[in-house]
Amino acid sequence: MPPRKIPKEDFVAQVVRDIVRKRGYVDTQRELRYLVEKRLKKFDLGFAISSGRAKKIALNIPEIRIKAKTKKSPKMKQINKCPACEAKIKKLYGTNLLNKRIHIGYACKKCGFSTDLSSVVPMRYMFVWKS
Repeated sequence: MPPRKIPKEDFVAQVVRDIVRKRGYVDTQRELRYLVEKRLKKFDLGFAISSGRAKKIALNIPEIRIKAKTKKSPKMKQINKCPACEAKIKKLYGTNLLNKRIHIGYACKKCGFSTDLSSVVPMRYMFVWKS
């Protein structure tokens, strides 16, 4: 078994871009890692990549939109950074019938992740090519 090597980020970005463009979408983060690693091994058998790194590289590609499916969290929890891309997250506010400003959820400007107060835990990521 050859020693593991870490491929350059721009090379991985090109591979991710090609895979998502040709397929149109990739259903899960695990599937993205599998497809990227399979393609990287054609160039060098030692190349390896984690699913987290593949996701972070995909976040920086403007042609790829990432959809995050969330699951309900039992407690309301305050978050400071986006659970999908780790960028700073913005609080969303609305007004009630008494015209008071109330906190209703969170949204990320970088990746588009948004959630209400009860579902802040991402469960599955889907990678979609913007056409």
